[in-house]
Amino acid sequence: PKNKGKTSSLKEQCLRYFTPREVANLHSFPKDFQFPKHISLRQRYAMLGNSLSVAVVAPLLQYMFANRHDFSAQELH
Repeated sequence: PKNKGKTSSLKEQCLRYFTPREVANLHSFPKDFQFPKHISLRQRYAMLGNSLSVAVVAPLLQYMFANRHDFSAQELH
């Protein structure tokens, strides 16, 4: 396989990749969230990698809307 050297190196160092479930937990997905069976492992990692953590984004948006006068167009460019 393409990543065979990387995987064996991880095992030698007693390291491993996060599972999709662990990544979903980090992104605050509900505990009962499951991917449909037909979604491959690679697709799961890609989808999770393209997602945003609601637990992180929500407070940022709340702060920005509460302080929107501080975010003028000139300051953002």
